Amino acid sequence: MGLGDFISNLFGKEKATVSSEPIVEEISTNLYEINTRAFDNEVVNSHLPVIVDCFTKTCPPCRKMAPIFEKVAAEYDGKIKFVKINLKNSPGIAKQFKIVGVPTFLFFRSGEMVTNVVGFVEEEKLKEKLETLLE
Repeated sequence: MGLGDFISNLFGKEKATVSSEPIVEEISTNLYEINTRAFDNEVVNSHLPVIVDCFTKTCPPCRKMAPIFEKVAAEYDGKIKFVKINLKNSPGIAKQFKIVGVPTFLFFRSGEMVTNVVGFVEEEKLKEKLETLLE
């Protein structure tokens, strides 16, 4: 079993649609869904700190986290950029950041990952992490 098969089994049976072009889709205020090809431009090269929600559509905690992430994204508009990346479509990101569980939140400042959190996060705990990202 290769890494791709392992990740596929880990994250469910969702059909992958890997694109060779950068994709950036605005979901709502200050919230974007991207693919691997857009990662460097949208995350690493961002002038703002960035939080990346690494998720899959078949993950119940990911679905539970989505409205919280969207709400907090609007509250931090102009301060922190919020990005979602579907690991089913971007397995290279899972490999690059050694993600073995979803949701996983990656926190970036000045293009470098400074911390991560795995699993569902209560809104207040998420905001505490975001505030440390702004320090």
